[in-house]
Amino acid sequence: MRSQELRQAFVDFFVSKGHLHVPSATLIPDAMSTTLFTIAGMEQFVPVFLGERAAPAPRVVTVQRCLRVAGAKSDIENVGRSGRHGTLLEMLGNFSFGDYYKREAIAYAWEFATSKEWLSLDARKIFVTVHTGDDEAERIWRDEIGVDPARISRWDEENFWTMGPTGPCGPSTELFYDSGAENATSADDDAPNKGGRFVEFWNIVFQQYNRGIDGQTSELPRKAIDTGAGLERMLAICNGKTSMYETDLFTDIIEAMDKTEQKPPRPGLTPLVDPRVRRNIIADHARAVTFLVNDGVFPSNTDRGYVLRFLIRRAVVNGRLLGHHTGFLADLVPAVVNSLAPGYPELKQHEGRIQVVLSKEESTFNRTLERGMTMLDELLEHASRGQSLSGADVFTLHDTYGFPMELTREIAAERGIAIDETGFRREMEGQRARARADAQRKRPVVTLAELPAVTTAFTGYEGLESQGEIVALLRDEKSVDSLRAGERGAIILDRTSFYAERGGQIGDRGAIVSDDATFDVQDTQYLGDAVAHDGVVVSGELTVGERVHTLVHDWWRREVRRHHTSAHLLQRALKDELGEDVAQAGSWVGIDRMRFDFHWTAGALTREQRRAVTQRVNEMIRDDSPLVTRELPLEEARKTGAIWMHGEKYGELVRVVQAGPSIEFCGGTHSHTTGELGMFLMLNEFSIGSGIRRIESCVSAAAESFVNKQQDLVGDLSSSLSTTPDELRERISKLQREVRDLQGAVGQLRARLAAADAQSYVQSAQRAGERVFVGAVVQEGDAEALRHLVQAIRVRLPNGVIALAGIDNGSVSLLVTASDDQVKLGVHAGNLVKLAAPLVGGKGGGQAAQAQGGGRDTGAAAAAVEAIREAVLS
Repeated sequence: MRSQELRQAFVDFFVSKGHLHVPSATLIPDAMSTTLFTIAGMEQFVPVFLGERAAPAPRVVTVQRCLRVAGAKSDIENVGRSGRHGTLLEMLGNFSFGDYYKREAIAYAWEFATSKEWLSLDARKIFVTVHTGDDEAERIWRDEIGVDPARISRWDEENFWTMGPTGPCGPSTELFYDSGAENATSADDDAPNKGGRFVEFWNIVFQQYNRGIDGQTSELPRKAIDTGAGLERMLAICNGKTSMYETDLFTDIIEAMDKTEQKPPRPGLTPLVDPRVRRNIIADHARAVTFLVNDGVFPSNTDRGYVLRFLIRRAVVNGRLLGHHTGFLADLVPAVVNSLAPGYPELKQHEGRIQVVLSKEESTFNRTLERGMTMLDELLEHASRGQSLSGADVFTLHDTYGFPMELTREIAAERGIAIDETGFRREMEGQRARARADAQRKRPVVTLAELPAVTTAFTGYEGLESQGEIVALLRDEKSVDSLRAGERGAIILDRTSFYAERGGQIGDRGAIVSDDATFDVQDTQYLGDAVAHDGVVVSGELTVGERVHTLVHDWWRREVRRHHTSAHLLQRALKDELGEDVAQAGSWVGIDRMRFDFHWTAGALTREQRRAVTQRVNEMIRDDSPLVTRELPLEEARKTGAIWMHGEKYGELVRVVQAGPSIEFCGGTHSHTTGELGMFLMLNEFSIGSGIRRIESCVSAAAESFVNKQQDLVGDLSSSLSTTPDELRERISKLQREVRDLQGAVGQLRARLAAADAQSYVQSAQRAGERVFVGAVVQEGDAEALRHLVQAIRVRLPNGVIALAGIDNGSVSLLVTASDDQVKLGVHAGNLVKLAAPLVGGKGGGQAAQAQGGGRDTGAAAAAVEAIREAVLS
């Protein structure tokens, strides 16, 4: 049986039992999830279990992709080594939300596993476990299904399922398959949970509790069924294999791996590791990283991006140890896609992008990989078994050579050597502390540590003015009762029309006034859920509890909201012109500029692409579409097709902003129509990191100002060059040609002058045995003049050392050349320049035959030449 047949059979079986087939969610879980990645089939239904959202149907069937690389559900240590563990897995699941419960769930599992119409597994080899307190489940298995009591056992923690420290949980019953006594790992391995002989392939969780942050459990609104059946393990069982790595999910990838170009395996590191383990790890990680990139994750040094980078680099290191060439991981993507596409057709659409992302990350790592592996090899060679690599060395491998700590730990463990993780984390914390200190110096930070919990209501969507009460006042980061004229501080209100910096949009500016005081608001920031208005008291005195009036500067808000809307239009234009793969990586919105960062692995935009994107934004501006803002429940909002940031935390209600064809989740302020923006200008486009580009742009008054300045510049240039703006390009081209001609003529003149001077220099040559030296200080001699003069002298003096010091515009240029015969006598031009350069306050060096340098001390030029002469002739 192949993977797609099993995948489809599971869905077909449960659809025949009245279940709705719900597509797999991405590996990026719901915003309210406590996990970094989707780790279980039930995760997308957590709000349903908790009674916070309606179920899509009373009965549901899914095939959910999951990633387990950290926490209690992590399988990373066993990946490739056991035949049952992987980072990426497909979880077959059937769910009941208040419909059927234990009896039907158990019966469905048994029917699908044993009936001839479906899997036809040998019922005598299936063993069952139940929770120690679940008499009902045991009775159903024994009396209704007919399982021999000898094949039923009770367990405590092993049969109580949780997805993490909090969330839905409950007792479970599991199905194990006996792989045979020959696979027992010990003499006691005669039942489930005792070793490797019995393979768990089906887990039915009776979801009936919710565990809170205090660790206490409470009853769910309704009991539910949550089945998790691992496709990979089940496929191995169906095919009589003891390892999932022997099924088509992996063998197709491993076969493709064997076809890639290979060199002899790298000597040194971990010779005892079975190459099959390395191939298994690569195949597993190739599947995982393909799906991660498909689902919108990009390599980085934080959160999900860090996990992706770790998996890529772990696969690359294992590949390099097997002798695979640079780029082999990206070459495996087509095999991964072909293996998974029957169940996930969207992979075909993104195959090219996935390959580009993996290729760039591998190329980046490759720059330091060999040096890092050499360092690690040397460290392990000098460490004795049982010793530890120091935290400082592990940190150097991480910080300088890009080796994640987990990867160093794994490679060291293969040699029986530990690492000092505590020391490593101390080094990391030291680095973070230095970064925090640097940030602290750059910007003062105010905290609400001494204040009661405060939540400020934002009224700015309705207008620029509002009434509020002063909840707290801060001066010098301390809570105070009042602020007087001339004092700087921050005001915390219960309600405000000021937008606090968030989502890349800068905070509002304006004024807060009372009956007898005025406060100039110069910045607005969030402090927890409170809004802090930072500024200075212009007049009067403000006190806690006082009622005040907030007034945002209309010109400030107007320009900021227009630039914010331009960010939405730009993202839509980038997707229209470059493809839907473009994904926002960040943004910053000000009054006269907008920065938009986006994932794009194809390099710098061409002139044509920049022009097309700009034209598309301006088309949307000219359409003068009204902006429509709606507040919708999260699931309903997603169905609008709006763009939203994967991994961003959203509440139960989200604002959806539509500007023409652009639809996005957004809590910021926006223009009333797209036409308000006037004109969009792309000012710059450049790289800010691996696979991330940045566009700087402006609209509205800033765009008008920029155009005016450009027009003034063009006008001034045209006037000074005695031409018209339309003919300016040709005029400049003509001037450039004239400059090149003049430079050529100057060069020819210099050559003739050098030739005229060369003979006099040759005549003053000094000799000491076989060594010959010509040296001089050349006034108004830049590097180009020295080059011409050296060539002219060399024509007349084929054998010897030439040392020239040119003085030009307050600096000294040094140029030394040595003929082959002089080099054979031990002369080294580079060493001569290193000797002389410090005398003129500079540095330099080069090869034995030619070297150059320079400095700023023109008065020491003669001394530099004399030092070279003495070194040559002594």
